[in-house]
Amino acid sequence: MQSILNLLIKYNHWFLFTLLEGISIVLLLFFNNYHSAVFFTSANGIAGNIYSMITDVEGYFNLKDENMRLVEHNRLLSEELQAMGKELSAYKDSTMLAGNGFVAANRGNFTFGTAKVINGSLNRVNNFITIDKGSSDGVTTEMGVFNEQGVVGIVRQTSENFAIVLPLLNSKSMISCRVKGSNSFCTLKWDGTELQHSYLIDLPRYALFEQGDTVVTSGFSSIFPAGIPVGEIQNLEDSDDGMFYRAKVKLYVNFSSIDNLFIVGHKKKNEQEILEESMNKEK
Repeated sequence: MQSILNLLIKYNHWFLFTLLEGISIVLLLFFNNYHSAVFFTSANGIAGNIYSMITDVEGYFNLKDENMRLVEHNRLLSEELQAMGKELSAYKDSTMLAGNGFVAANRGNFTFGTAKVINGSLNRVNNFITIDKGSSDGVTTEMGVFNEQGVVGIVRQTSENFAIVLPLLNSKSMISCRVKGSNSFCTLKWDGTELQHSYLIDLPRYALFEQGDTVVTSGFSSIFPAGIPVGEIQNLEDSDDGMFYRAKVKLYVNFSSIDNLFIVGHKKKNEQEILEESMNKEK
Protein backbone atom coordinates (compact mmCIF):
# COMPACT_ATOMS: atom_id res chain seq x y z
CA MET A 1 0.00 0.00 0.00
CA GLN A 2 2.87 2.36 0.92
CA SER A 3 4.45 1.67 -2.45
CA ILE A 4 1.27 2.69 -4.27
CA LEU A 5 1.03 5.91 -2.27
CA ASN A 6 4.70 6.69 -2.99
CA LEU A 7 4.03 6.08 -6.73
CA LEU A 8 1.01 8.40 -6.74
CA ILE A 9 2.96 11.10 -4.88
CA LYS A 10 5.94 10.77 -7.20
CA TYR A 11 3.90 11.00 -10.44
CA ASN A 12 0.98 13.05 -9.16
CA HIS A 13 1.45 15.74 -11.80
CA TRP A 14 1.09 13.09 -14.60
CA PHE A 15 -2.01 11.62 -13.07
CA LEU A 16 -3.47 15.09 -12.62
CA PHE A 17 -2.63 15.93 -16.23
CA THR A 18 -4.33 12.74 -17.48
CA LEU A 19 -7.43 13.41 -15.37
CA LEU A 20 -7.73 16.98 -16.59
CA GLU A 21 -7.14 15.87 -20.18
CA GLY A 22 -9.93 13.31 -19.90
CA ILE A 23 -12.30 15.87 -18.40
CA SER A 24 -11.45 18.28 -21.22
CA ILE A 25 -12.17 15.68 -23.91
CA VAL A 26 -15.49 14.79 -22.32
CA LEU A 27 -16.49 18.45 -22.09
CA LEU A 28 -15.37 19.00 -25.69
CA LEU A 29 -17.38 16.08 -27.05
CA PHE A 30 -20.56 16.57 -25.08
CA PHE A 31 -20.81 20.36 -25.34
CA ASN A 32 -19.58 20.86 -28.89
CA ASN A 33 -21.84 19.50 -31.64
CA TYR A 34 -19.23 19.50 -34.38
CA HIS A 35 -16.54 17.62 -32.43
CA SER A 36 -19.14 15.26 -31.04
CA ALA A 37 -20.39 14.38 -34.55
CA VAL A 38 -16.85 13.86 -35.85
CA PHE A 39 -15.94 11.63 -32.90
CA PHE A 40 -18.98 9.40 -33.06
CA THR A 41 -18.77 9.13 -36.84
CA SER A 42 -15.17 8.02 -36.57
CA ALA A 43 -16.05 5.65 -33.74
CA ASN A 44 -18.81 4.08 -35.79
CA GLY A 45 -16.46 3.66 -38.73
CA ILE A 46 -13.85 1.99 -36.55
CA ALA A 47 -16.46 -0.26 -34.96
CA GLY A 48 -17.80 -1.18 -38.41
CA ASN A 49 -14.32 -2.11 -39.61
CA ILE A 50 -13.77 -4.22 -36.52
CA TYR A 51 -17.08 -6.03 -36.98
CA SER A 52 -16.26 -6.57 -40.65
CA MET A 53 -12.91 -8.11 -39.75
CA ILE A 54 -14.61 -10.37 -37.19
CA THR A 55 -17.16 -11.46 -39.80
CA ASP A 56 -14.41 -12.19 -42.34
CA VAL A 57 -12.55 -14.30 -39.82
CA GLU A 58 -15.67 -16.22 -38.86
CA GLY A 59 -16.53 -16.67 -42.54
CA TYR A 60 -13.07 -18.09 -43.22
CA PHE A 61 -13.42 -20.70 -40.49
CA ASN A 62 -16.93 -21.56 -41.75
CA LEU A 63 -15.80 -22.10 -45.35
CA LYS A 64 -15.67 -25.86 -44.94
CA ASP A 65 -19.29 -26.13 -43.83
CA GLU A 66 -20.38 -23.68 -46.52
CA ASN A 67 -18.58 -25.67 -49.22
CA MET A 68 -20.25 -28.85 -48.05
CA ARG A 69 -23.65 -27.18 -48.32
CA LEU A 70 -22.83 -25.93 -51.82
CA VAL A 71 -21.70 -29.39 -52.92
CA GLU A 72 -24.94 -30.93 -51.66
CA HIS A 73 -27.00 -28.18 -53.32
CA ASN A 74 -25.19 -28.73 -56.62
CA ARG A 75 -25.85 -32.45 -56.37
CA LEU A 76 -29.59 -31.88 -55.94
CA LEU A 77 -29.66 -29.39 -58.83
CA SER A 78 -27.84 -31.89 -61.03
CA GLU A 79 -30.41 -34.58 -60.25
CA GLU A 80 -33.28 -32.17 -61.00
CA LEU A 81 -31.62 -31.13 -64.27
CA GLN A 82 -31.25 -34.75 -65.38
CA ALA A 83 -34.90 -35.47 -64.53
CA MET A 84 -36.07 -32.37 -66.44
CA GLY A 85 -33.90 -33.40 -69.40
CA LYS A 86 -35.57 -36.81 -69.50
CA GLU A 87 -39.04 -35.25 -69.33
CA LEU A 88 -38.18 -32.77 -72.09
CA SER A 89 -36.81 -35.55 -74.26
CA ALA A 90 -39.97 -37.58 -73.74
CA TYR A 91 -42.12 -34.55 -74.59
CA LYS A 92 -40.15 -33.87 -77.77
CA ASP A 93 -40.47 -37.51 -78.78
CA SER A 94 -44.22 -37.50 -78.17
CA THR A 95 -44.83 -34.43 -80.35
CA MET A 96 -42.17 -34.95 -83.01
CA LEU A 97 -43.32 -33.37 -86.27
CA ALA A 98 -41.92 -33.18 -89.79
CA GLY A 99 -43.25 -30.35 -91.94
CA ASN A 100 -47.00 -30.69 -92.40
CA GLY A 101 -47.11 -34.48 -92.62
CA PHE A 102 -47.32 -37.26 -90.06
CA VAL A 103 -44.36 -39.06 -88.57
CA ALA A 104 -44.12 -41.97 -86.17
CA ALA A 105 -43.45 -40.51 -82.77
CA ASN A 106 -41.76 -42.49 -80.02
CA ARG A 107 -44.95 -42.87 -78.08
CA GLY A 108 -46.20 -46.41 -78.57
CA ASN A 109 -48.53 -46.87 -81.50
CA PHE A 110 -49.42 -43.22 -82.09
CA THR A 111 -48.44 -40.76 -84.83
CA PHE A 112 -48.69 -36.99 -84.70
CA GLY A 113 -49.28 -34.20 -87.22
CA THR A 114 -50.20 -30.53 -87.33
CA ALA A 115 -53.16 -28.54 -88.64
CA LYS A 116 -54.62 -25.05 -88.51
CA VAL A 117 -58.17 -24.00 -87.73
CA ILE A 118 -59.80 -22.23 -90.69
CA ASN A 119 -63.44 -22.15 -89.55
CA GLY A 120 -65.74 -23.16 -86.73
CA SER A 121 -68.67 -22.33 -84.49
CA LEU A 122 -69.28 -21.70 -80.80
CA ASN A 123 -72.95 -20.69 -80.63
CA ARG A 124 -74.58 -24.01 -81.41
CA VAL A 125 -75.49 -27.13 -79.49
CA ASN A 126 -73.50 -29.13 -82.05
CA ASN A 127 -70.47 -26.97 -82.82
CA PHE A 128 -67.78 -27.88 -85.35
CA ILE A 129 -64.21 -26.94 -86.30
CA THR A 130 -62.79 -27.03 -89.84
CA ILE A 131 -59.06 -27.69 -90.26
CA ASP A 132 -56.79 -27.29 -93.26
CA LYS A 133 -55.76 -30.97 -93.54
CA GLY A 134 -57.65 -33.80 -95.19
CA SER A 135 -57.33 -37.32 -96.53
CA SER A 136 -54.49 -36.33 -98.87
CA ASP A 137 -52.49 -35.42 -95.77
CA GLY A 138 -53.26 -38.72 -94.05
CA VAL A 139 -56.13 -37.45 -91.89
CA THR A 140 -58.87 -40.00 -91.29
CA THR A 141 -62.03 -40.07 -89.19
CA GLU A 142 -61.74 -40.93 -85.50
CA MET A 143 -58.38 -39.20 -85.13
CA GLY A 144 -57.84 -37.21 -81.95
CA VAL A 145 -57.22 -33.46 -82.00
CA PHE A 146 -55.53 -31.42 -79.26
CA ASN A 147 -53.35 -28.34 -78.72
CA GLU A 148 -50.82 -27.21 -76.14
CA GLN A 149 -53.64 -26.64 -73.63
CA GLY A 150 -55.38 -29.98 -73.92
CA VAL A 151 -57.98 -32.05 -75.80
CA VAL A 152 -59.95 -30.25 -78.55
CA GLY A 153 -62.04 -33.01 -80.14
CA ILE A 154 -62.20 -35.86 -82.68
CA VAL A 155 -62.11 -35.81 -86.49
CA ARG A 156 -65.63 -36.60 -87.74
CA GLN A 157 -65.48 -36.12 -91.53
CA THR A 158 -62.74 -35.62 -94.13
CA SER A 159 -62.40 -34.44 -97.71
CA GLU A 160 -59.27 -34.42 -99.79
CA ASN A 161 -57.88 -31.20 -98.29
CA PHE A 162 -60.04 -30.46 -95.25
CA ALA A 163 -61.56 -32.15 -92.21
CA ILE A 164 -64.38 -31.46 -89.75
CA VAL A 165 -63.57 -31.86 -86.08
CA LEU A 166 -66.25 -32.65 -83.52
CA PRO A 167 -65.06 -30.52 -80.56
CA LEU A 168 -65.73 -31.12 -76.88
CA LEU A 169 -68.35 -28.37 -77.23
CA ASN A 170 -70.73 -30.64 -79.13
CA SER A 171 -73.62 -32.57 -77.61
CA LYS A 172 -72.62 -35.65 -79.63
CA SER A 173 -69.04 -35.60 -78.34
CA MET A 174 -68.07 -38.28 -75.83
CA ILE A 175 -64.45 -38.69 -74.67
CA SER A 176 -63.13 -41.52 -72.49
CA CYS A 177 -61.37 -39.94 -69.50
CA ARG A 178 -60.12 -40.62 -66.02
CA VAL A 179 -59.25 -38.47 -63.04
CA LYS A 180 -55.48 -38.25 -62.70
CA GLY A 181 -54.29 -40.58 -59.98
CA SER A 182 -57.32 -42.85 -60.40
CA ASN A 183 -57.80 -45.93 -62.55
CA SER A 184 -61.55 -45.44 -62.82
CA PHE A 185 -62.77 -44.69 -66.34
CA CYS A 186 -65.56 -42.22 -67.06
CA THR A 187 -67.01 -40.23 -69.96
CA LEU A 188 -66.82 -36.51 -70.71
CA LYS A 189 -70.02 -35.13 -72.28
CA TRP A 190 -71.06 -31.53 -72.96
CA ASP A 191 -74.54 -30.44 -71.90
CA GLY A 192 -74.76 -27.63 -74.48
CA THR A 193 -74.75 -24.68 -72.05
CA GLU A 194 -71.38 -23.27 -70.96
CA LEU A 195 -68.47 -22.84 -73.39
CA GLN A 196 -65.77 -23.45 -70.81
CA HIS A 197 -67.38 -26.34 -68.92
CA SER A 198 -68.36 -29.92 -69.57
CA TYR A 199 -69.38 -32.86 -67.37
CA LEU A 200 -67.93 -36.20 -66.36
CA ILE A 201 -70.63 -38.81 -66.11
CA ASP A 202 -70.63 -42.30 -64.62
CA LEU A 203 -68.01 -41.51 -61.97
CA PRO A 204 -67.90 -44.48 -59.56
CA ARG A 205 -69.09 -43.64 -56.06
CA TYR A 206 -66.34 -45.72 -54.46
CA ALA A 207 -63.59 -43.62 -56.07
CA LEU A 208 -62.29 -40.55 -54.26
CA PHE A 209 -62.35 -37.29 -56.23
CA GLU A 210 -61.84 -33.73 -55.07
CA GLN A 211 -62.27 -30.23 -56.41
CA GLY A 212 -59.21 -29.26 -58.42
CA ASP A 213 -58.34 -32.82 -59.52
CA THR A 214 -57.01 -33.02 -63.08
CA VAL A 215 -58.98 -34.86 -65.78
CA VAL A 216 -56.95 -36.55 -68.55
CA THR A 217 -57.60 -38.92 -71.43
CA SER A 218 -57.85 -42.52 -70.27
CA GLY A 219 -56.10 -44.20 -73.19
CA PHE A 220 -58.96 -46.73 -73.07
CA SER A 221 -59.88 -46.07 -76.71
CA SER A 222 -57.74 -46.04 -79.84
CA ILE A 223 -58.28 -42.30 -80.38
CA PHE A 224 -56.09 -40.58 -77.77
CA PRO A 225 -53.02 -41.76 -75.90
CA ALA A 226 -53.40 -41.74 -72.14
CA GLY A 227 -52.64 -38.64 -70.11
CA ILE A 228 -53.52 -35.73 -72.41
CA PRO A 229 -55.01 -32.94 -70.21
CA VAL A 230 -58.72 -32.22 -70.48
CA GLY A 231 -59.62 -29.99 -67.53
CA GLU A 232 -60.09 -29.92 -63.77
CA ILE A 233 -62.98 -30.83 -61.52
CA GLN A 234 -64.88 -27.88 -60.09
CA ASN A 235 -67.58 -29.68 -58.12
CA LEU A 236 -69.20 -33.09 -57.63
CA GLU A 237 -72.88 -33.94 -57.53
CA ASP A 238 -75.05 -37.05 -57.63
CA SER A 239 -76.21 -38.46 -60.94
CA ASP A 240 -79.93 -38.56 -61.68
CA ASP A 241 -80.25 -42.19 -60.54
CA GLY A 242 -78.00 -41.64 -57.51
CA MET A 243 -75.73 -44.55 -58.46
CA PHE A 244 -72.80 -42.49 -59.75
CA TYR A 245 -71.23 -39.08 -59.36
CA ARG A 246 -71.47 -36.30 -61.94
CA ALA A 247 -68.62 -33.78 -62.02
CA LYS A 248 -68.50 -30.33 -63.55
CA VAL A 249 -65.20 -29.89 -65.36
CA LYS A 250 -63.52 -26.62 -66.35
CA LEU A 251 -61.97 -27.30 -69.75
CA TYR A 252 -58.35 -26.30 -70.26
CA VAL A 253 -58.78 -25.38 -73.94
CA ASN A 254 -60.03 -21.88 -74.71
CA PHE A 255 -62.15 -22.65 -77.77
CA SER A 256 -62.61 -18.98 -78.63
CA SER A 257 -58.93 -18.61 -79.53
CA ILE A 258 -57.68 -21.94 -80.88
CA ASP A 259 -55.45 -21.81 -83.97
CA ASN A 260 -52.68 -24.40 -84.29
CA LEU A 261 -53.59 -28.01 -83.54
CA PHE A 262 -52.01 -31.44 -83.23
CA ILE A 263 -53.67 -34.46 -84.78
CA VAL A 264 -52.99 -37.88 -83.29
CA GLY A 265 -53.63 -41.22 -84.99
CA HIS A 266 -53.32 -44.82 -83.88
CA LYS A 267 -51.14 -46.86 -86.26
CA LYS A 268 -52.88 -50.13 -85.42
CA LYS A 269 -56.39 -48.76 -84.97
CA ASN A 270 -57.93 -50.83 -87.80
CA GLU A 271 -56.42 -54.05 -86.50
CA GLN A 272 -57.77 -53.37 -83.02
CA GLU A 273 -61.25 -52.48 -84.29
CA ILE A 274 -61.48 -55.59 -86.50
CA LEU A 275 -60.52 -57.79 -83.58
CA GLU A 276 -63.00 -56.11 -81.24
CA GLU A 277 -65.74 -56.27 -83.89
CA SER A 278 -65.22 -60.01 -84.27
CA MET A 279 -65.81 -60.40 -80.54
CA ASN A 280 -69.02 -58.35 -80.76
CA LYS A 281 -70.35 -60.64 -83.49
CA GLU A 282 -69.96 -63.66 -81.23
CA LYS A 283 -72.40 -62.22 -78.67
